[in-house]
Amino acid sequence: MPIYEILNSSNTVINRVVADLEFVQNAYPGKFREYVEPQREFILPKIITKLSFRFRLTDSEYVGILNASKTDIAVQAWVETFNMVTQIDLNDQRTKDGVALLVTKNLLTQARANTILTAPVQDSERPSVRI
Repeated sequence: MPIYEILNSSNTVINRVVADLEFVQNAYPGKFREYVEPQREFILPKIITKLSFRFRLTDSEYVGILNASKTDIAVQAWVETFNMVTQIDLNDQRTKDGVALLVTKNLLTQARANTILTAPVQDSERPSVRI
């Protein structure tokens, strides 16, 4: 059943009622309008798969990170943590800190880090949802 907004003499909404059209036409002649619920915008989280994150890196960036992990314990810790997670939340501070570490180790430029973290998430990058 539809929802109608009841209007006062200034056409200001004073109430909402669930009713049929015939009722509001008889009870509030000329002082009603159908209520249309505003559209809500859903903002999806910036979560991507590990593979999608990996492919946000160039091959040379990724190889550089793997090579650095052999001699730099901080980079090794980043790689091991990356291998442990199942997905990447680009808004998570730990993700941002990990990418910032790669910048301090000259494995990424700041511009590339910004691109990796802020590029719009494509549907193909999102984890699939199982119901």
